Amino acid sequence: MIHGLEQVDTERLRLRAFRESDVEAMFELHSDPRTNLVDASAAMSTREEARELLSRWLGDWAERGVGYWAVERREAPGVVVGVGGVRHKPLEGRTVLNLAYRFFPSTWGSGFATEVSLVALEKARLHLPEVPLVAIIHPDNVPSVRVAERLGLRFERIIPYGTGDVPHRLYVVG
Repeated sequence: MIHGLEQVDTERLRLRAFRESDVEAMFELHSDPRTNLVDASAAMSTREEARELLSRWLGDWAERGVGYWAVERREAPGVVVGVGGVRHKPLEGRTVLNLAYRFFPSTWGSGFATEVSLVALEKARLHLPEVPLVAIIHPDNVPSVRVAERLGLRFERIIPYGTGDVPHRLYVVG
């Protein structure tokens, strides 16, 4: 694990490496139809899918020392309100850091995605400057596009992505 990344506190949030006990929160987050508005086919339907996803994310932390964080409010420790951060991902024959964020609808509009992403960008620059950082966003996900632009990421081009090679917007640092 890269020292200092397994838990980071911001003014309002605690960002921490995932634990196996987070499976229920991940299922609830990823099975909620509201968090899958732009791609209903991506909604989880079983807890086994959540366990598989969580296993990949735990593997990121174990193998690479960095991965997506479980996000909690500092005043409510232990209650996951979302996921965010960066993880290594293959893209077009190279390894990149993919910036992602997904939160329970009750937190939408709070600025949590921007807050988590600012920390993720800072930590990636500090600890992994040699790995390109990207955000891959479905074009209909206007709030996510706004977050990427607020962070200063630059739209580069449309790429085929995910199941069915759906066109997505590729954002890069700079």
